[in-house]
Amino acid sequence: MKIVNIGILAHVDAGKTTITENLLFHSGIIKEAGRVDLGNTQTDSMELERRRGISIKASATSFTWNDIKINLIDTPGHVDFISEVERSLNVLDGAILVISAVEGIQSQTRILFDTLKALKIPTIIFINKLDRLGADSNKLINEIRKTMTKKIISLQKVYGEGSKDVILNDLFKSDILNDDMINVLSDIDDSFLEAYVKDESLNKYDIKKKIVFHSKQGSLYPVLFGAASLGIGIKELLDGIAQYFPTYDGDSNENLSGVVFKIERTDNNEKKVYVRLFQGKISVRDMISVYNKDVTEKIKKINTLRNGKLIDESSICAGDIGIIYGTKSLQIGDIIGLPSSRIRNASIVNPAFVTTISAVDIEKTDALFQALTILSEEDPFLEFETDNQGHMYINLFGEIQMEILSSILEDLYNIKVEFSNTQTIYKETPKGVGTAVMYMRRDLNPFWATVGLKIEPDTRGAGLSYISNVSTGSLPKSFQNAVEEAVINTSKQGLFGWEVTDAKVTLTFGEFSSPVSTPADFRNVTPMVFMEALNEAKTQLLEPVSEFELRIPKSVISKAMWDLETMRATYNEPVIIEDEMLIKGFIPIDNSKEYKLKIAAYTEGKGTFLTKFYGYKEVPFELAKSREKTTWDPLNKKEYLLYKLNVIRD
Repeated sequence: MKIVNIGILAHVDAGKTTITENLLFHSGIIKEAGRVDLGNTQTDSMELERRRGISIKASATSFTWNDIKINLIDTPGHVDFISEVERSLNVLDGAILVISAVEGIQSQTRILFDTLKALKIPTIIFINKLDRLGADSNKLINEIRKTMTKKIISLQKVYGEGSKDVILNDLFKSDILNDDMINVLSDIDDSFLEAYVKDESLNKYDIKKKIVFHSKQGSLYPVLFGAASLGIGIKELLDGIAQYFPTYDGDSNENLSGVVFKIERTDNNEKKVYVRLFQGKISVRDMISVYNKDVTEKIKKINTLRNGKLIDESSICAGDIGIIYGTKSLQIGDIIGLPSSRIRNASIVNPAFVTTISAVDIEKTDALFQALTILSEEDPFLEFETDNQGHMYINLFGEIQMEILSSILEDLYNIKVEFSNTQTIYKETPKGVGTAVMYMRRDLNPFWATVGLKIEPDTRGAGLSYISNVSTGSLPKSFQNAVEEAVINTSKQGLFGWEVTDAKVTLTFGEFSSPVSTPADFRNVTPMVFMEALNEAKTQLLEPVSEFELRIPKSVISKAMWDLETMRATYNEPVIIEDEMLIKGFIPIDNSKEYKLKIAAYTEGKGTFLTKFYGYKEVPFELAKSREKTTWDPLNKKEYLLYKLNVIRD
């Protein structure tokens, strides 16, 4: 059976979960479509999701249509849970992007579409809620063309929108060639344009064949319509999934290649690892390896998704999604076997805030530590860490995620928590070049390891890169791995206490003494060398910045530009669009957290402020913010060594 793995994505309240329920109902998996307001949907399985009526975790299910197995991942719509969406995108063959015909394009819509386009994921745009008062599909189509992409083709004609009597007509059942279809195909397909210019006979079957081809390539976006709450447009969407997305019946005899994209825990605290296989096969009792890690794991049990249920199977085959049990060390993002060119690397946004979290009942501090360890395994973006005094820190996207995390800890672990000292996450980057060497058993180095490092600036957005100029002949691989591991860990807190990024770190020198040197010696001395080199290079603080698009009535342009200046935004000249002003630019996240609410207030709801995480930019020196170190600072060598030697002694 051919397989396609799809995701359903949307902004909040676009009707995404209702569409999922109706896909399952129309494909015969469930007897009745559940409703979000009744808390009886299939994919919102957490009690907290049912209670609050929102999706928090990405959930996977499966159904069959036209002899194709469709694995569907339903993702959260709220921006605070964007990390769940990001992980899902890495394993998709296609996506359904849902837009409400009433609310229209939201900032989340733009973020999701830009990511789908960048990753070249074949996408169907589904315009939902045509039955609602205020629905205007023509206006929305024009808005999509203006602000998202011109490469869209509407496949249906809508009648009676804004009422429960809405009707959809398939344009391919008409003998009249659609000008929009011809114009879009002419722009992206030279052979089609040539045939059209030469007035060769073009019929609706030729056009549909071209639309199918380009949709599967991710270079064209078919648009379908519906009212999911009434079941309208669902069958056509099912047919569209079968036609416009690429399907796979991968070769299970090829070398193993897959990726871990989700981790959960059973009621018995057993690890459930979700894997998408691109090649090969995984069977029960197989030993699997993790690419670029010295890790092998034995598979004890396998589930696959089949018709809305988890089924025990003896194996997972290429192209499919499965759940493996019995592993201990697997993490989200791990590549099983060998890399595949079809494994995508989505990167939408990073958490903007770091906060201290603590148990209200101090006696539950250890239980909170254990719970956060498990939750950060399921969501690596939390980046859970502790300091020397036992304080616990996590990274968050926003207030809603904070509320949900608090509810999860209380519901599942019976721990009430409080948050304090919430800060915007800054980063550091080297200003210049710094070098340092510490020789074994000399000066303040009591360890049997010599390490030399060079730190220098890299291009903005490059992250942290590590290279070794020392051959494994002169310094064994195990010692070099220990140095690299220590560099990565130490870089989490630079001179100001923030993570070091956009830096190139080079191992310039290394010595060991056989047989007394151990990898631990190199792990222990490297942080002191790293911080000494970084201190010589000095660091520049970077602040997180959003790309923004501000649309406001002309009458408030002076107020808006004053606000932008006050918030240290940089922007282009305002552009007049009909009776509105459009301003695009960049703005510090820390300064613009509440601006959407202010815009809504002073424009009486007519203004919009769309933002998308852009990256990090230099912050003026006088505005630099430091963060208290959460571990012993290796720059203070004496204090660091006292701590290390006590640990070793213990």
